[in-house]
Amino acid sequence: MNTSLRNPPLDHPYAGRAHRVYVALTNHCNRACPWCSTYSSPARGTWITWAQLQASLPVAGNFDVQLEGGEPTLHPEFWDFIARLRGNPRCGCLVLCTNGVALPRHAGKLHDWLARLGAPLIIKLSINQYLMDHDPGLLQLAAGVQSAIQTLGGEREVIYNVRLRRGNDGDDRAEIDAVHEAGLMPRANVFYLQRYGLASNEAAWDAPHLAGENFRLVNPDGRVFGPDLIARSEYMGGLA
Repeated sequence: MNTSLRNPPLDHPYAGRAHRVYVALTNHCNRACPWCSTYSSPARGTWITWAQLQASLPVAGNFDVQLEGGEPTLHPEFWDFIARLRGNPRCGCLVLCTNGVALPRHAGKLHDWLARLGAPLIIKLSINQYLMDHDPGLLQLAAGVQSAIQTLGGEREVIYNVRLRRGNDGDDRAEIDAVHEAGLMPRANVFYLQRYGLASNEAAWDAPHLAGENFRLVNPDGRVFGPDLIARSEYMGGLA
């Protein structure tokens, strides 16, 4: 897990937290961040099935599920997965990691979309210079998600995963300033991208750092890994 400049980061592992299952629903993405840790892009096309997802869950005990990718909201069975996971009495919090491209931009529709996800819920919205360059409305969307989450109330929260690149001080400063100006910093985990996935050759970047080990990683073909980010990432690189 990337080390946040906030200490401790929001949604950080702690003693007694339920086992977390990080499920990459797909390696297909509507963006192509050049440092993607899971080798995801519009050219990729592996999609997990419900049978594979279900088989990856713990056989006993409570657990949380983090849906990621690729871009998880693009999976054609996304809402069916949400309904099935919400119907599992052992599944507690759902965490959705997204770049926000597919989220509604109209305030009312966004409110309804988020409400449909149910609760407990954590939305993790990715913010980096590449995404901001390709989506000028990203920070406006981020503020809209926060407003909708506050209106919905209950066990819901939003976290902004603000990613920085070592050696790109100008871009990083502009990114941080924009997040500040949008009023998002109180809900932001700001951290440096790390040296794996498509960034494996970035010698100046830090190697991955694990925060806790009570989790498992699931790839879009159903392959389950323990807390080994590098092995999971490199395997993702070999998927179609």
